[in-house]
Amino acid sequence: MKYQIITILSVLVLFTSVNIFGQKAINTAADSFFKQHVKNGQVNYKGIKDNPEALNNLVEQIGNYKSQGKESDFSFYLNAYNVLVIKQVVENYPLDSPLSIDGFFDKKTFLVAGEKITLNHIENEIIRPTYNDARIHFALVCGAVDCPKLTNGAFTSENLESKLQSNTINALNDKNFVKYKDGILAISKIFEWYKADFGGDEAAFLNFINQYRKEPIPDGTKIGFYEYDWSLNKQ
Repeated sequence: MKYQIITILSVLVLFTSVNIFGQKAINTAADSFFKQHVKNGQVNYKGIKDNPEALNNLVEQIGNYKSQGKESDFSFYLNAYNVLVIKQVVENYPLDSPLSIDGFFDKKTFLVAGEKITLNHIENEIIRPTYNDARIHFALVCGAVDCPKLTNGAFTSENLESKLQSNTINALNDKNFVKYKDGILAISKIFEWYKADFGGDEAAFLNFINQYRKEPIPDGTKIGFYEYDWSLNKQ
């Protein structure tokens, strides 16, 4: 009986160690991948297509990931979404826009943590309802020019809060993302598409934006939405 207990404990320790190593391995691989192929928010899709081994290995790790709990899974799913956007673009490269691919967000499935799911499922069925954090909209990058900029580093459990915060600050102070001039404000349609996440109305949008602005926009400013540029965010 004592031998059986020791054996079971040994297996559990080994299983836990493998899972933790797997999580760290994914973070390390994703961080290296983004650092190599992302610059100023633009992705070197051609370079990745010419040498796809790192991407393919990363995608395989994403498929085999085992849940590590709510906080660890948060960084995992953010990285997984961004990697799988790149994977799908690379599979179809060259192209001018992710929308050139039928079902880019809602039909094409990938193996993610053992489940075949779409990009929309990752965002709208896992990340948004589980974490209820509007800052994710400045972390998930859809492969288009008017998305918030993809950073050249991965999310981890350790940097998650600081990276979500810095991504949001950078986006909402970017004059090409929040366009405010001569008392006129035009913002991304991300606010319109996910309005409930940002409070549901223009006053709430402005309040959210001003939490992160270095130069707040005056209360009562009328808000418009500029047309979303779906051109590919390629180098």
